[in-house]
Amino acid sequence: MNFKDSAIQVVKAIGGKENVSNITHCVTRVRLVLKDETKVDMETLKTIPGIINVVVSGGQYQLVIGAKVNEMYDAVVQEVGTIEVKEEKAPEQKKGVVGFLKGALDTVISCFVPFIPVIAGAGMLKVVCVLLSYAGIIEAGSTTYTLLNDVIADGVYYFLPFFVAHNAAKKMGVNPLTAMAFAAVILHPKFLALLDSETPVTFFGLPVQVIDYSTQAIPMILGVWLLKYVDKFAEKISPSVISIFSRTLIDLIVVAPIMILVLGPISMGLSNALFAACTAMMSWGWIAVGINALIFPLMVLTGTHNATIPLIIQMFMTQGYDPIFLVSGLAVNIAQGGAACAVALKTKNKVLKSTALSATVSAVLGITEPALYGVNLRLKRPFISMMIGAFIGGCFCGILGLAAPTFATPSLLTCAIFVPAGKNMLLGFLAVLVSFAITFALTWVIGFKDLEADE
Repeated sequence: MNFKDSAIQVVKAIGGKENVSNITHCVTRVRLVLKDETKVDMETLKTIPGIINVVVSGGQYQLVIGAKVNEMYDAVVQEVGTIEVKEEKAPEQKKGVVGFLKGALDTVISCFVPFIPVIAGAGMLKVVCVLLSYAGIIEAGSTTYTLLNDVIADGVYYFLPFFVAHNAAKKMGVNPLTAMAFAAVILHPKFLALLDSETPVTFFGLPVQVIDYSTQAIPMILGVWLLKYVDKFAEKISPSVISIFSRTLIDLIVVAPIMILVLGPISMGLSNALFAACTAMMSWGWIAVGINALIFPLMVLTGTHNATIPLIIQMFMTQGYDPIFLVSGLAVNIAQGGAACAVALKTKNKVLKSTALSATVSAVLGITEPALYGVNLRLKRPFISMMIGAFIGGCFCGILGLAAPTFATPSLLTCAIFVPAGKNMLLGFLAVLVSFAITFALTWVIGFKDLEADE
């Protein structure tokens, strides 16, 4: 496939390169923020080779690509040219509580989506470390293991505030480097050293609650939100002759103390509330995994599935594992593959058969959009079979007590690391087999309306 030709068509269909406000990508989607949505030719956009579907969500046009997302992204960026990727334009939200919550969710997702490939790669490195340890190639606790697992892989999570600060700044229209300066403040070794202070920590007489902000995202989201308004004020009052330093000086003097004194403790309260919600969900037992597996495909359809990332990271940092979201993701991914496989073996349409077979392989390896949009949702009934199979598979995973110890793409390749220490690693493969087989059988029995030979 020629991605350059597809990119040319994409840029034309979205109203030209001058209509692009921002462009990013995640694991499977190219995400575009446009200045004027009335210029978009949606029907043409959906028919461009390489694009499985187009989802409009959170002020973004999400081009669902699948495993080849990097190639499409690079080609589109090349066609957009040398224009500077500008700060993301916040879409107009409806007034009221619903509009506020939608805007808040969109902001949180925007802070995480651009660096999903980074945390996914770091998570997969931790998977490799676990597998090498099981195989006896490296010893857990050795310096090699420590450097790979605790330094190289965990470095991304420890310095999470820097990544969030950068992405939040682009979302809110402030200087990313200024925003990252505040991440440096709350992660400074001397600030963290105050945790062990034997005397009360104060700032101009005000008590300071010293908190370890490593791995935390909410403090930076709130901090950059405050910076957005303070920086506008600083720009307005700073004489041009000294604005090169006075603007940042005002930002630091105002925002940093408020972050340390007020926003930090508030954010930790919010983080604790999120963890309490997750704990309450865990109290439901195995059914919680099944319910999340049931609704996850619907979240993918609306482009809101990345909203679970803060919850997953919070569970990693608080209790060291995720027994719900990534585990349910394993059941869903395999179920997508099971449904697509049944379609591949039952259809008489040669093109659909080829598409479904490749989508099956892609899904069991963790990339489900080709199966979701290209096969299951397109034929409707396989999508229903997949949701039922995902629910049953999720419940089975919950009964087995599977849990994800790190952020890794749920798939056949990573299922073994979902098995808690002390249990047989084959339980992970058993969960995959059950999720696949049940969904395959449901899809085969319920059936679907096959495509005509020429479709």
